Amino acid sequence: MEGSKILIILDDADLMSKISKILTVGKYNVNSTNSGKRAMDIIRRYPVDIIISGIKLLEIDGFGVLRMVNKFVENAGVGFIMLLNADEHDQTRRVMELGADGYLLNHFDHGELLNQVEVRIRKKRLQREYFSKHKERFSDGGNRNDEMVWLRSRFDGLIPRMIRKHQVIYYPGDKAAEIYYILSGRVKTYVVDDAGNEFITGVFGPGECFGLLGAILGSESMESAEAMDSAEISILKVGSIESILTEDTDLNRFFFRQLAREVNESHGKLLDIAYYSVRKRIAKSILNFSKQSDDSAKKSGFVMPRNDLACAVGVATETLSRVLGDFQREGLIEKDGNEIILRKPEQLKGMKN
Repeated sequence: MEGSKILIILDDADLMSKISKILTVGKYNVNSTNSGKRAMDIIRRYPVDIIISGIKLLEIDGFGVLRMVNKFVENAGVGFIMLLNADEHDQTRRVMELGADGYLLNHFDHGELLNQVEVRIRKKRLQREYFSKHKERFSDGGNRNDEMVWLRSRFDGLIPRMIRKHQVIYYPGDKAAEIYYILSGRVKTYVVDDAGNEFITGVFGPGECFGLLGAILGSESMESAEAMDSAEISILKVGSIESILTEDTDLNRFFFRQLAREVNESHGKLLDIAYYSVRKRIAKSILNFSKQSDDSAKKSGFVMPRNDLACAVGVATETLSRVLGDFQREGLIEKDGNEIILRKPEQLKGMKN
């Protein structure tokens, strides 16, 4: 795209001049230096669209520049092309592992150079347009339904999997190589101790993801996941999504927001167990699950098996039943089988410890 800013970082003055002339004819704005340190100063002061760098540079080498560029979020959209000499062909794998967008082998022709640059400029322009189009949808407090429609459209090529109620999706020790996105239904994640006691670590509904932490860490799953209702789930293979995440800032924001929410809720649950009374913990869980419910037919309430609710709070089922009975007698809730309807949510919210 004409007018795009390109920075050339090479210790070979003749080669730097050659590339600069080619790109200037292509109507790009070109800057150049032979110093990695000077290049970082230029990038901070005058944002660029594409960097073309060699490995051997003054002060900071090309690998160091690449690491520094990828370190700061403001450089997320900068394309990086590494230029490799004949004796550096064995460095191609390292170049890509460090996060370069591509590489050129000497001696390249004019067409190869311009094609590499144009492809990355075009990708950046499309990302900017796409982000501009959808940024309001992803602003804080955005509508969850809009977010869900958007994400479904991003993965419309995936075939959703139907999960039966109580079907286990994965077990502890399974390789965490997938991220699960819920289209409908609910899923619980839980751990079980040696005595067979179950503790629910999370309950996820439509528009939410689970399995994020293990997939990002590339580790084995530490918990089980099971469908609480009949559910429809899209499965994103980590191997295929990694490239998408590096190219799509919207998806990055979505998944990391989901992960931050999950970690924050886990920390909150630990604090509740450590400092809150049983009554207050149950009241808080009732409020949270009521907010999570997507059934508009229910008036501030939700449906959950008594045993699952007890496991989510971290109390015995008998204790939960006793406290729910107290709440009903106090007029705070109504019970109808596994359905709990809130009558006085403000009093539940203000429950004393």
